[in-house]
Amino acid sequence: MEKTKVINSKQTSNQREGKRNTRFRFARSLFAFGLGLVFLGGVAVFASKGGESILSFLRPSVNINLSGTVSRDEGKIDLNKAGDVRPGEIIEWKIESENSGDGAASNYKAIGQVPNGTEYVAGSANAQDSPVVEYSIDGGRNFSERPLIKVKQPDGSDKQVPAPASMYTQVRFSWSNPIDSGKKFNAYYSVRVK
Repeated sequence: MEKTKVINSKQTSNQREGKRNTRFRFARSLFAFGLGLVFLGGVAVFASKGGESILSFLRPSVNINLSGTVSRDEGKIDLNKAGDVRPGEIIEWKIESENSGDGAASNYKAIGQVPNGTEYVAGSANAQDSPVVEYSIDGGRNFSERPLIKVKQPDGSDKQVPAPASMYTQVRFSWSNPIDSGKKFNAYYSVRVK
């Protein structure tokens, strides 16, 4: 009978300890959740709907529109209306990015292709809000502000030199400033038809 009392008192003690642990874990979880909301303050907002408090997350939604114009004697003609393009003609590409979401788009990048049968026109890349402009010469695997290639020297050694613009396959625009909700960023670059 004494063994039974000892076992019962241990079980009761364990049950009380389990309730304390459960309360402690719940309090710790509640504190961590509250702390998480403090860190997410720039992303999360509280809203009230029908007396209830709900948590909604602000998310960016960037829509991209690519358009092109061809320079001809009569001026710039929309690429869709230009018909066939001829060797030597310049196509100016415009990448329009608009954030239609309810949160800012951070670290935004837009990449323009240099289509087959064309070559990038050196120095033609420009955009609003001064993004970093980088180029790829390997199909978009690597980007650099000044891609380099190896050139064999007369003495047989290799030397790294800037790649010619004719080797560029993509142009990347990287903005450090976020694109706020409702804001547009435009980027431009030109290619010459071979």
